Amino acid sequence: MSLTPDSSLTPDSLLNSNTELVSLPEIVFQLNEMVNDSNCSAADIGEVINKDAGLTMRLLKIVNSPFYGFPSSIETISMAITVIGIRQLRDLVFSTCVISKYSKIPSDILNPDSFWSHSIATATTAQLIAKKVNLSNSEYLFTCGILHDIGLLIMALAAPATTRQVLELSKDSNKPSHDLQLNVFGFSQGELAAALIRKWRLPDSFIEPIELQQTNKVATHYPMETAILKVANVISNMQENTALTGDNQLIHPGTLELLGLHKDDLNEISDETQAKLQAMLSVLYTRQAA
Repeated sequence: MSLTPDSSLTPDSLLNSNTELVSLPEIVFQLNEMVNDSNCSAADIGEVINKDAGLTMRLLKIVNSPFYGFPSSIETISMAITVIGIRQLRDLVFSTCVISKYSKIPSDILNPDSFWSHSIATATTAQLIAKKVNLSNSEYLFTCGILHDIGLLIMALAAPATTRQVLELSKDSNKPSHDLQLNVFGFSQGELAAALIRKWRLPDSFIEPIELQQTNKVATHYPMETAILKVANVISNMQENTALTGDNQLIHPGTLELLGLHKDDLNEISDETQAKLQAMLSVLYTRQAA
C-alpha cells in the first residue's frame, strides 16, 4: 500500500480548513475564560452553567456517579463546584461537550463505541494512577485521557481516506499508527491534538502529556503527567473491550520507574478501571453503556 505525503499540510492548516469540525459550544470558552479570571467567583460560573439545562443535568449526573463516590447527593452546580473545584468542573464541561459533539463519528474508519470506550477507560485509568502515585492537582488528567486520541479523531473526520489507509497499514504491519501518520501527514495525531488544544485555549498542562504520550520523547515540563497518560493508554489497550486498533504502544521501563510503579500494579489498576468503566460510560457515553 502506497502512502503519499502532502508536504503542504500542517496541523494548523488542517484545523483552519475544518473550523466547523473543530468548533465547540461557546459556553466552553466562556467558562475557560471565567476560570482564568480572578474577578469571577464560583457563583458567577455556576450561574452560567445553570443557563444550559442539558449541560447542568449531565454534570450533576457525573459528580453523583460511583466514580466519585460522594457520601451524599450533589444537587446543584454550586455544590458540585464546592466538592470538586472550579477547574475540575471546567474540565468536565470540556469532556462532556467533546464527547457529545463527536459521539456519531463514521464507523467505517473509527468505531465510535470502541473509540470512546478506550478514551474513557484511559481517562479513568489516568486518574487512578495519579491517585496511586499521590500526584497533587492532577484531576485534569481525566480530561487529558478523554482527549488523548482527539488528533486521530480529527484526522479521521478531516481526511477519512488517508486515515483509513494509515489504520489498515498499521493493522497489517503491526506498526504504531503514530509512526505511519508522520510518513503520510507529515505530523502525528499528538501534534495535531496539541494544535487543537491551543486553539481551544486549554492550559499548557494539557499539551505536553497529550502530544508526547505516543512517543519516546522526554517531557520537559510535565514528565509525571506525561508518563501517567502513557501508562493509562497502554493499560486501556490491555483489555479487549477498550483496545484501539493501531494504538499498540509499549511501556518503557523508565516510565514505570519514574512513577514508582511495578508490573503487578498495572494489573491491579487495570482491574479497578474495568470495575469503574461501566459507571463512567453510563454518564459520559450512554450509547455504549446501553
